[in-house]
Amino acid sequence: MSSARKRPIESLGSILPKVIQGIQKDSRPSLEEVQEIWERLAGREAAQHSWPRRLSGRRLTVEVENSGWMYTLNLKKPALLQGFMEQLGASRVEELAFRIGEKKDA
Repeated sequence: MSSARKRPIESLGSILPKVIQGIQKDSRPSLEEVQEIWERLAGREAAQHSWPRRLSGRRLTVEVENSGWMYTLNLKKPALLQGFMEQLGASRVEELAFRIGEKKDA
């Protein structure tokens, strides 16, 4: 039996940053982070009339002020979804759903 290693031994200092980066990629984005991305992607005016509410699994639900905004955002849905995939990673948001709701002040 050969006890020779196939890979060189790596120091903890060289491995730890890779591990932390992997954990961060796998962590769930906060609602605040999603809201910031939403404002950049949807635009300031649309963001004043729509609010990301929940990221459940890989589905992001966004409440909109009325049917007019729902229609407008549905037209932009492919670009918005692509933007979220680029910002958060393709495995984080795979679906975007709109529903009519009200802005809730914190």
